[in-house]
Amino acid sequence: MTAALAATPWPTLIAGGVALLLVAVVGLTIRSIIRGDLVPRQYLKDVQAERDTWREAWTVQQATIAEFRGQLEANTEALRFTQQLVEALAAKGPAR
Repeated sequence: MTAALAATPWPTLIAGGVALLLVAVVGLTIRSIIRGDLVPRQYLKDVQAERDTWREAWTVQQATIAEFRGQLEANTEALRFTQQLVEALAAKGPAR
């Protein structure tokens, strides 16, 4: 092995070492991006807190919408009853 290594010219060894170093740096950079190591921890915590705030607001909004929907259904039912009452009075005949 040492004889083959000694017979290899220096530019080839240097080029191979640089290529290996470049592949290692790119691989570690991709690994860091995937794992999220390049994002500052405080920024990550801020984003998570903002996400939780929006989630709570969405939950409150959905509860409010459900409450309004219930009120709207109750009002619709009351208006239908009123409409039936007015139609029944109108069908009874003219006032005397």
